Amino acid sequence: MPIICATDFSESAEPAEAQAIQLAQALRTELVYLHVSVEARLYGEGPFTMADVQRVYDAQRQWATETLSARVTAAKDRGVMARMSLRVGTPHVEIVKAARDDKADMIVMGTHGRTGLERLLLGSVAERVIRLAPCPVLTVRPHDGR
Repeated sequence: MPIICATDFSESAEPAEAQAIQLAQALRTELVYLHVSVEARLYGEGPFTMADVQRVYDAQRQWATETLSARVTAAKDRGVMARMSLRVGTPHVEIVKAARDDKADMIVMGTHGRTGLERLLLGSVAERVIRLAPCPVLTVRPHDGR
């Protein structure tokens, strides 16, 4: 059963990715790099056609696939069994589904450290995953320079 490393490729995710590699090495288990691509729904009229929007989504998925592939290669270079998973949807929902589908032992993910109004407006993917996950969730805070 693998460890899932959920990443949005942000700086906040980097410490979690490093921790996930260390855990996978220590536990000699597979590491799954997971990224959830969010595709916004568009309503009404605008200057862009659906074909324009689809090209943007396709380019984003291609970039995410290449980025995940590089992460997998780097993990394998460190002796970790690794693979990637790219899903489309709502991040917390897809992370929990991936954990169930893969029967994951653990989810490792970063936090953005938002507080107050920003957290209220943007929500917390990590908090939602913690509440819904079928396995333990390790959240790793970004380095603050201390």
